[in-house]
Amino acid sequence: MATISANVGKDATNSPEDVRTVQGLLNQNILRLAPLKPCAVSGICDSQTIALIEQFQRVVLRFTDPDGRVDPGGRTLTALQGITPPTAGEPTIDGVALPAAAAKALREILKASGLSRATVTSGARTAAEQARVMFENCRSKGAEFNLKLYAEPGRKVVQVFIDNEGKSPDTVTGLMLAKINELGPETVSKHCSTTHFVFDVAPRSVPEAKHADFEAAIRAHGAVSNLIPPPRDPAFHIEIPKNSPFL
Repeated sequence: MATISANVGKDATNSPEDVRTVQGLLNQNILRLAPLKPCAVSGICDSQTIALIEQFQRVVLRFTDPDGRVDPGGRTLTALQGITPPTAGEPTIDGVALPAAAAKALREILKASGLSRATVTSGARTAAEQARVMFENCRSKGAEFNLKLYAEPGRKVVQVFIDNEGKSPDTVTGLMLAKINELGPETVSKHCSTTHFVFDVAPRSVPEAKHADFEAAIRAHGAVSNLIPPPRDPAFHIEIPKNSPFL
């Protein structure tokens, strides 16, 4: 696990070793920070590094007023590491960091199904993040796979990829983003919801013998409004209303 000895970012200590650590973590999370580009791992906390920290806090942590700083053991560093820390004795959630309420619900589900750990592969997305994810999935898994995965609005976005193959990745992603905004992000993907916590749990992180127990615990949890399990979805896709009384 990456650690830093002092704070990094705006008005921070910015020791070169710590800055390089944070720059590396930011670049590992770059797909979540579109349209910003990776920073140089230079050990110098420049304006691009601070912009990435602020974007990460704004988009991933939903800070309304990002401070542009990463503190040792702080929430931003924890999220950059992709770990949602449990309290003592609680199940561990690896991967994409979840908001506290969603993490609490998932830990309750894990405990109910007798599991101590799970990996979240995807959470809330901006329209730009959705475009980037869809572009990468079309490129890695093929357009046909994605046409089957999405409903009609999503298929229209995939068709943009098909119609513009051969153009630069930035151009195609930009065209896909324009189509997402035209259709409305929430119509394309539930991951763009402003009213629900939406996240995916990797099936590989749940022992196959426990899949049925995990699915049953998800369905039994009062806060869960929708579940799409494998093989209908590549992951355990979970939706929870943000105003649920069970959170």
